[in-house]
Amino acid sequence: MTITAKNLGNFILALALAMPVMAAADERAPAALFAAATAAFDARDYARSADLLEQLLAVQADCAECAHLLGRAYGRMAEQASWSEAIGLAKKTRLALEHAVDIDPSNEPAIEDLIRYYRKAPGFLGGDNAKATQLELRLRRLQGELPS
Repeated sequence: MTITAKNLGNFILALALAMPVMAAADERAPAALFAAATAAFDARDYARSADLLEQLLAVQADCAECAHLLGRAYGRMAEQASWSEAIGLAKKTRLALEHAVDIDPSNEPAIEDLIRYYRKAPGFLGGDNAKATQLELRLRRLQGELPS
């Protein structure tokens, strides 16, 4: 097709009219991905959930809920994996949970899950009782049990 001034103008006009629709679709995409990831997690399709959450975090790295759910999905996958696969998944679990808490230091469910991870995991997988104790103190402050 030969580009002429007339069809170039029509193309630009069509593009300008489509921009608000394209922007709205982009704004809904993260919410749709998170909903799909949550549905997959609830259906116990943890690998699918993790895949969707990884995609979402690639474009929205500051989503604490996404990182938290990703950590939970990796944790569930680790529970069902062979020992050698579980090691890699456990490390991914810790990193995702730590990321969730870094993004939102007041996210109580993520803090609770990270405490559990630090308490249960062996040291070579990042388990750390001292870190768990520090997080427990932070959690108690958040819950108003200790002064700030």
